Amino acid sequence: MEDLYKEDEVVSLKLIIVNYLYHWRLFAIAGLISLIPAILYLVLYPKTYEIKAMLRIQDEKSLNNGGGISMGEAAGLMRSFGLGGGSSGAINVDDEMATLKSNALLTKVVLALGLDVTYEKPFSFEKLYKNSPIVVSLDSVMRENLQESIVFRINIDQTGAVAIKMEETGEKFFFPSLPAQLKLEQGIVNINYREGGEKKKIKLDVTISPASWIAEDLSDEIEYDTYSETANTIEIAYKDHNKERGVDLLNTLMAEYNISEMAVKRKDGKKSFLFLEGRIDEVMTQLKEIERSIELYKLKNRMTDVEYDVQFYSEALKLYREKLIELESQKYMIDLLSKYLEDPKNQYKLVPPVLSTGSSSEKGNSVAAYNEAIIQWEKMQKTSKDNNPLNEVAEKQIEKLRESVIVSVDNTRKSLNAVMSDLKAQEKQVLDKMGNVPTYEREYLDLRRQQEILQGVYLVLLQKKEEVALSIDGGRDKGFIAEKAYAKYLAVAPRKLYAAVIMMFITIFLPVGYLFCKVRLLELIEEYKKAK
Repeated sequence: MEDLYKEDEVVSLKLIIVNYLYHWRLFAIAGLISLIPAILYLVLYPKTYEIKAMLRIQDEKSLNNGGGISMGEAAGLMRSFGLGGGSSGAINVDDEMATLKSNALLTKVVLALGLDVTYEKPFSFEKLYKNSPIVVSLDSVMRENLQESIVFRINIDQTGAVAIKMEETGEKFFFPSLPAQLKLEQGIVNINYREGGEKKKIKLDVTISPASWIAEDLSDEIEYDTYSETANTIEIAYKDHNKERGVDLLNTLMAEYNISEMAVKRKDGKKSFLFLEGRIDEVMTQLKEIERSIELYKLKNRMTDVEYDVQFYSEALKLYREKLIELESQKYMIDLLSKYLEDPKNQYKLVPPVLSTGSSSEKGNSVAAYNEAIIQWEKMQKTSKDNNPLNEVAEKQIEKLRESVIVSVDNTRKSLNAVMSDLKAQEKQVLDKMGNVPTYEREYLDLRRQQEILQGVYLVLLQKKEEVALSIDGGRDKGFIAEKAYAKYLAVAPRKLYAAVIMMFITIFLPVGYLFCKVRLLELIEEYKKAK
C-alpha cells in the first residue's frame, strides 16, 4: 500500500513537471521580460563603495603617577582600600563606540561637511557632493532652529536666469543670476555657483534637512565593530555612492571625536589646575612657617649644622625618616580628600582626580564610581524634569557611594596611623639609646622632618600641576587614527547576484504562480458547475 502511494506521488510530480514544460513559451517570455528590470538595475543604480577606517582608543596617562617621592608601602595600603595607587583604568570600547554613534557627535560631522543640504538631479538615485555645480548655504540661526525639511527645485537656463519652485507650497522665486538670496520663514538661504564649477544650464532638486535628522540616518548606516575581543581598535565602515563623500565623512567623524574628547579633558583639567594651585599656595604658606621656625630655633640654641654633629646616629634614623615622610605625605593627601568629601557643599561635585593618588577613572575604584554617579546625575538633571523619580534614585545612589568613599578614606587613615605609630615606636627605641643626645637636637630633627614632609607634598602637587597643564595645552588624541578612511576598489552595489535573483524570480516563480492560479481557478469553476 505504501509503495502504491509513493508511486502515485512520483507520477503526480512527473505530470506537474511535464505540464510546466508544456508551457515553455511562457517561461521563455518571462525570461526575456526579466532582462528588463535586471538590466535597469545594473545600469541605473549608482555604484556603491564601502569605505573603511580604523580608530585605536588610547589609554589616558594618569595625572597622578607620583611626584618627587615614592608612595611605597602607603600606596599599597591605598590600593587595598580602593582609593587608587594603581595604573590608569581599562578602556571600555563599547562606551567609545556609543560616543561615535551619538547624535550630538554625528550632528557636528553633518554640519562640518554640509550634509544637511542634499543635491539630486531629477529622476536620479545619486546624491551629489562636491560635484554639485551649485552650493546652498544657510545662516547659523536657521541651522539651529530648523524643525522640518525644505525641498525646492532650482532651474538655471542658458542665460543664467534662476527659477526656484518650493515643493510643498508651490511658491516660485525668480532671480536674474547667481548669487541669490532666498528669504524664507525659516531663515535666509544663500545660493551660489560652486567655486571652479561650470556655469551652464542646471536643474537640481535641493533638500535642506535638520542636521540631527541626517545624523540619525548616519547612526544607522555607519557600522562599528571591534578589531578583536582583546583589542582597543574600532573598525568603522560606511557605504556610499560617492567615494570622496564617504572618505570625508569617516575622517571628519574621527577628527570630531578627538576634538570632543580633548574639550572634555581640558574642562576637567582646568578644574584640577585651579584646585592644585590653591593646595600649592596652602603648602607654601605652611612651608614658610616651618622654615621660619627652624631659623628661630637655630638662633635660640646657637646651632650651626646639627646633621654634622649627629652624623653618627643620623644614618640609623634615615630609613625610618624616609618611611615616615612617605606615610605623612600620603596622609596629607588623604586628609585633603576627607576634608573635601565631608564638606556638604561638595556633595554633588566631582572628586578631583588628583586627590586619589591614582587614576580616579579606574573601574572598581570607589572614587571613580562616585564620580561616574555624579556625571550621570548631572546629565539627568539637564535632560529630565524636576519631578522625575529617577532623580531621587540617583541622589540616593550618590549618597550611598559618598558614604562608601568616606568609610574607605577613614579606613585608609586608620591603617596609615597604625603603620606610622609602629614606625615611630621603632624610631623611639633608637632615640632612647641615645641618652647623651641633647633635647634640642631631637627637636630640631622633628622640625626638619616636618619641613621635608611639606617639601615632598609640594613637589608632588607641583608635578601634578605641570602634568595637568600639559594635558590642557595639548597631549595625544584619545583616538589614534590607525588607518585613515579609504574606499575599497570593488563596488559593493549594484551586484550581479541581485540581478540574477531578479531574473530567476520573474522567470520561474511568476509563470509557476500564474499556471497554478489558472489551474486552481478552473478547478473552482468546475466545482461550481457541478454544485449547480
